[in-house]
Amino acid sequence: MTEFLAVTDLHYCLRDVPDAERRNILSAGKLENITGSHSKGCDFIIDLGDTADCQPDCGDQRELAKEVYGIMEKTGLPVYCAIGNHDTSLPKAELTEILHMPGRYFEFETADFNCVVLDANMNSPETPCPSEEIEWGNTWFDPEQLAFLKDALARAEKPVLVFCHELFMLEYYEQDNPHVIRNRDEAIRIFEESGKVKAVFSGHYHPGDCVLHNGIYYLAFTALVLHGYESFAIVKADRSRIEIEGHGLQKSYTLELN
Repeated sequence: MTEFLAVTDLHYCLRDVPDAERRNILSAGKLENITGSHSKGCDFIIDLGDTADCQPDCGDQRELAKEVYGIMEKTGLPVYCAIGNHDTSLPKAELTEILHMPGRYFEFETADFNCVVLDANMNSPETPCPSEEIEWGNTWFDPEQLAFLKDALARAEKPVLVFCHELFMLEYYEQDNPHVIRNRDEAIRIFEESGKVKAVFSGHYHPGDCVLHNGIYYLAFTALVLHGYESFAIVKADRSRIEIEGHGLQKSYTLELN
Protein backbone atom coordinates (compact mmCIF):
# COMPACT_ATOMS: atom_id res chain seq x y z
CA MET A 1 0.00 0.00 0.00
CA THR A 2 1.19 3.50 -0.91
CA GLU A 3 -0.37 6.39 1.01
CA PHE A 4 0.12 10.10 0.38
CA LEU A 5 -1.31 13.49 1.23
CA ALA A 6 -2.23 15.65 -1.78
CA VAL A 7 -2.72 19.42 -1.78
CA THR A 8 -2.96 21.86 -4.67
CA ASP A 9 -3.60 25.48 -5.58
CA LEU A 10 -2.75 27.22 -2.33
CA HIS A 11 -2.21 30.53 -4.18
CA TYR A 12 -0.66 31.70 -0.95
CA CYS A 13 -0.04 35.41 -0.46
CA LEU A 14 -0.39 37.89 2.38
CA ARG A 15 -3.80 39.30 1.54
CA ASP A 16 -6.84 38.02 -0.30
CA VAL A 17 -6.87 38.71 -4.00
CA PRO A 18 -10.22 40.27 -5.05
CA ASP A 19 -12.21 37.12 -5.75
CA ALA A 20 -15.41 35.88 -4.14
CA GLU A 21 -14.03 32.36 -3.70
CA ARG A 22 -10.34 32.65 -2.83
CA ARG A 23 -8.91 33.17 0.65
CA ASN A 24 -5.22 33.31 -0.26
CA ILE A 25 -4.02 34.56 3.10
CA LEU A 26 -5.41 31.49 4.89
CA SER A 27 -3.57 28.86 2.84
CA ALA A 28 -0.42 28.51 4.95
CA GLY A 29 -2.42 28.16 8.15
CA LYS A 30 -4.71 25.59 6.52
CA LEU A 31 -1.67 23.63 5.35
CA GLU A 32 -0.19 23.72 8.86
CA ASN A 33 -3.40 22.21 10.24
CA ILE A 34 -3.62 19.59 7.51
CA THR A 35 -0.04 18.37 7.78
CA GLY A 36 -0.18 18.43 11.56
CA SER A 37 -3.32 16.31 11.70
CA HIS A 38 -3.20 14.06 8.63
CA SER A 39 0.37 13.34 7.56
CA LYS A 40 0.95 10.46 9.99
CA GLY A 41 1.04 7.17 8.11
CA CYS A 42 1.69 8.82 4.76
CA ASP A 43 4.68 7.90 2.61
CA PHE A 44 5.00 11.38 1.09
CA ILE A 45 3.29 14.72 0.45
CA ILE A 46 2.57 16.02 -3.05
CA ASP A 47 1.92 19.71 -3.79
CA LEU A 48 0.47 20.01 -7.29
CA GLY A 49 1.34 23.62 -7.96
CA ASP A 50 0.23 27.25 -7.79
CA THR A 51 1.95 27.25 -4.44
CA ALA A 52 2.34 31.02 -3.97
CA ASP A 53 1.06 33.97 -5.97
CA CYS A 54 2.94 37.01 -7.19
CA GLN A 55 0.62 39.92 -6.39
CA PRO A 56 1.36 43.60 -5.64
CA ASP A 57 1.88 44.26 -1.93
CA CYS A 58 1.15 40.61 -1.06
CA GLY A 59 4.60 39.44 0.04
CA ASP A 60 7.65 38.15 -1.78
CA GLN A 61 6.76 35.06 -3.81
CA ARG A 62 10.11 33.44 -3.08
CA GLU A 63 9.65 33.75 0.68
CA LEU A 64 6.02 32.63 0.46
CA ALA A 65 7.00 29.47 -1.44
CA LYS A 66 9.78 28.79 1.09
CA GLU A 67 7.27 29.14 3.91
CA VAL A 68 4.90 26.64 2.31
CA TYR A 69 7.67 24.14 1.64
CA GLY A 70 8.91 24.53 5.22
CA ILE A 71 5.47 23.61 6.58
CA MET A 72 5.44 20.39 4.57
CA GLU A 73 9.08 19.62 5.34
CA LYS A 74 8.42 19.77 9.10
CA THR A 75 6.50 16.50 8.84
CA GLY A 76 9.75 14.66 8.11
CA LEU A 77 8.14 13.05 5.04
CA PRO A 78 9.48 13.27 1.49
CA VAL A 79 7.88 16.27 -0.23
CA TYR A 80 7.35 16.35 -4.00
CA CYS A 81 6.15 19.45 -5.83
CA ALA A 82 4.86 20.21 -9.31
CA ILE A 83 5.12 23.60 -10.97
CA GLY A 84 1.88 25.53 -11.51
CA ASN A 85 1.15 28.32 -13.96
CA HIS A 86 1.21 31.05 -11.28
CA ASP A 87 4.57 29.72 -10.07
CA THR A 88 6.15 30.80 -13.38
CA SER A 89 6.39 34.37 -12.08
CA LEU A 90 9.69 32.96 -10.80
CA PRO A 91 12.31 31.40 -13.10
CA LYS A 92 11.84 27.63 -13.08
CA ALA A 93 15.47 27.06 -12.10
CA GLU A 94 14.96 29.21 -9.01
CA LEU A 95 11.59 27.70 -8.15
CA THR A 96 12.87 24.13 -8.36
CA GLU A 97 15.62 25.06 -5.91
CA ILE A 98 13.17 26.68 -3.47
CA LEU A 99 10.86 23.64 -3.60
CA HIS A 100 13.74 21.12 -3.55
CA MET A 101 12.68 19.62 -6.90
CA PRO A 102 15.19 17.52 -8.90
CA GLY A 103 14.10 19.41 -12.02
CA ARG A 104 11.04 20.88 -13.66
CA TYR A 105 9.96 17.30 -14.40
CA PHE A 106 11.24 14.18 -12.67
CA GLU A 107 10.43 10.70 -11.42
CA PHE A 108 10.43 8.95 -8.05
CA GLU A 109 9.46 5.53 -6.72
CA THR A 110 7.32 4.08 -3.94
CA ALA A 111 6.99 0.49 -2.78
CA ASP A 112 4.07 -0.05 -5.16
CA PHE A 113 4.41 2.51 -7.96
CA ASN A 114 6.74 4.39 -10.23
CA CYS A 115 5.75 8.07 -10.18
CA VAL A 116 6.32 10.78 -12.80
CA VAL A 117 5.92 14.53 -12.22
CA LEU A 118 5.41 16.63 -15.36
CA ASP A 119 5.60 20.34 -16.28
CA ALA A 120 3.11 21.80 -18.77
CA ASN A 121 3.83 25.40 -17.78
CA MET A 122 4.75 26.99 -21.09
CA ASN A 123 2.79 28.91 -23.72
CA SER A 124 4.82 27.30 -26.50
CA PRO A 125 6.64 23.96 -26.74
CA GLU A 126 9.65 25.91 -28.03
CA THR A 127 9.90 27.95 -24.80
CA PRO A 128 9.82 25.53 -21.85
CA CYS A 129 11.36 28.06 -19.45
CA PRO A 130 9.43 31.33 -19.96
CA SER A 131 10.76 34.69 -18.79
CA GLU A 132 7.45 35.79 -17.25
CA GLU A 133 4.26 34.30 -15.85
CA ILE A 134 2.46 32.29 -18.52
CA GLU A 135 -1.12 32.56 -19.73
CA TRP A 136 -2.94 29.99 -17.61
CA GLY A 137 -5.21 28.72 -20.42
CA ASN A 138 -2.52 28.03 -23.03
CA THR A 139 -0.23 25.29 -21.73
CA TRP A 140 1.96 22.72 -23.51
CA PHE A 141 4.55 19.97 -23.18
CA ASP A 142 7.92 20.40 -24.87
CA PRO A 143 9.39 17.62 -27.06
CA GLU A 144 12.27 16.94 -24.66
CA GLN A 145 9.84 16.25 -21.85
CA LEU A 146 7.66 13.97 -23.94
CA ALA A 147 10.77 11.95 -24.81
CA PHE A 148 11.58 11.76 -21.09
CA LEU A 149 8.03 10.56 -20.36
CA LYS A 150 8.21 7.82 -22.98
CA ASP A 151 11.57 6.64 -21.65
CA ALA A 152 10.44 6.75 -18.01
CA LEU A 153 7.39 4.62 -18.78
CA ALA A 154 9.45 2.16 -20.82
CA ARG A 155 11.81 1.70 -17.86
CA ALA A 156 9.07 1.48 -15.21
CA GLU A 157 8.87 -1.93 -13.55
CA LYS A 158 5.75 -1.10 -11.52
CA PRO A 159 2.38 0.50 -12.28
CA VAL A 160 2.72 4.25 -12.81
CA LEU A 161 1.09 7.31 -11.23
CA VAL A 162 1.50 10.65 -13.05
CA PHE A 163 1.32 14.10 -11.44
CA CYS A 164 0.94 17.41 -13.30
CA HIS A 165 -0.60 20.78 -12.39
CA GLU A 166 -2.69 21.14 -15.55
CA LEU A 167 -5.42 18.80 -16.79
CA PHE A 168 -5.45 16.22 -19.57
CA MET A 169 -9.24 16.14 -19.77
CA LEU A 170 -12.23 17.49 -17.93
CA GLU A 171 -15.52 15.56 -17.67
CA TYR A 172 -15.22 14.30 -21.23
CA TYR A 173 -12.44 13.84 -23.75
CA GLU A 174 -12.68 17.41 -25.02
CA GLN A 175 -10.02 19.89 -26.05
CA ASP A 176 -11.65 23.30 -25.87
CA ASN A 177 -11.62 23.94 -22.12
CA PRO A 178 -8.67 26.25 -21.26
CA HIS A 179 -7.70 24.12 -18.25
CA VAL A 180 -6.70 21.30 -20.63
CA ILE A 181 -3.11 21.01 -21.92
CA ARG A 182 -3.07 21.91 -25.63
CA ASN A 183 -0.97 18.95 -26.80
CA ARG A 184 -2.19 16.50 -24.21
CA ASP A 185 -3.03 13.98 -26.97
CA GLU A 186 0.67 13.22 -27.41
CA ALA A 187 1.13 12.52 -23.70
CA ILE A 188 -2.06 10.46 -23.47
CA ARG A 189 -0.92 8.33 -26.41
CA ILE A 190 2.34 7.64 -24.54
CA PHE A 191 0.37 6.78 -21.38
CA GLU A 192 -1.90 4.34 -23.20
CA GLU A 193 0.79 2.71 -25.33
CA SER A 194 2.84 1.97 -22.21
CA GLY A 195 0.00 0.01 -20.60
CA LYS A 196 1.45 1.04 -17.22
CA VAL A 197 -0.24 4.32 -16.25
CA LYS A 198 -3.09 3.77 -13.77
CA ALA A 199 -3.94 7.33 -12.68
CA VAL A 200 -3.03 10.92 -13.52
CA PHE A 201 -3.42 13.51 -10.73
CA SER A 202 -3.74 17.25 -11.35
CA GLY A 203 -4.80 20.55 -9.79
CA HIS A 204 -5.53 23.75 -11.76
CA TYR A 205 -9.31 23.23 -12.08
CA HIS A 206 -10.36 24.47 -8.64
CA PRO A 207 -13.68 22.58 -8.23
CA GLY A 208 -11.98 19.24 -8.93
CA ASP A 209 -12.99 16.47 -11.33
CA CYS A 210 -12.57 12.76 -12.09
CA VAL A 211 -12.69 11.01 -15.48
CA LEU A 212 -11.99 7.42 -16.54
CA HIS A 213 -10.73 7.17 -20.12
CA ASN A 214 -9.34 4.03 -21.79
CA GLY A 215 -8.55 2.43 -18.44
CA ILE A 216 -6.73 5.45 -16.94
CA TYR A 217 -8.20 7.71 -14.24
CA TYR A 218 -7.68 11.47 -14.58
CA LEU A 219 -8.37 13.16 -11.25
CA ALA A 220 -8.13 16.87 -10.47
CA PHE A 221 -7.95 17.70 -6.78
CA THR A 222 -9.97 20.58 -5.33
CA ALA A 223 -8.07 23.81 -4.61
CA LEU A 224 -7.03 24.51 -1.02
CA VAL A 225 -7.47 28.29 -1.57
CA LEU A 226 -11.28 28.07 -1.87
CA HIS A 227 -13.24 29.77 0.91
CA GLY A 228 -12.34 28.77 4.47
CA TYR A 229 -12.31 25.03 3.78
CA GLU A 230 -9.31 22.78 4.35
CA SER A 231 -9.67 20.90 1.06
CA PHE A 232 -7.16 18.10 0.47
CA ALA A 233 -7.00 14.34 -0.06
CA ILE A 234 -5.43 11.33 1.54
CA VAL A 235 -4.74 8.81 -1.21
CA LYS A 236 -4.28 5.11 -0.48
CA ALA A 237 -3.26 3.04 -3.47
CA ASP A 238 -2.33 -0.54 -4.20
CA ARG A 239 -2.36 -2.55 -7.42
CA SER A 240 -6.10 -3.23 -7.27
CA ARG A 241 -7.62 0.14 -6.28
CA ILE A 242 -7.01 3.76 -5.35
CA GLU A 243 -9.01 5.19 -2.44
CA ILE A 244 -9.38 9.00 -2.40
CA GLU A 245 -10.36 10.18 1.07
CA GLY A 246 -11.61 13.71 0.51
CA HIS A 247 -11.68 16.49 3.08
CA GLY A 248 -13.30 19.91 2.91
CA LEU A 249 -14.64 20.42 -0.60
CA GLN A 250 -12.67 17.48 -1.99
CA LYS A 251 -14.87 14.53 -3.00
CA SER A 252 -14.03 10.94 -2.08
CA TYR A 253 -13.66 8.25 -4.75
CA THR A 254 -12.88 4.55 -5.04
CA LEU A 255 -10.99 3.90 -8.28
CA GLU A 256 -10.86 0.23 -9.28
CA LEU A 257 -7.71 -0.65 -11.24
CA ASN A 258 -7.37 -3.21 -14.02
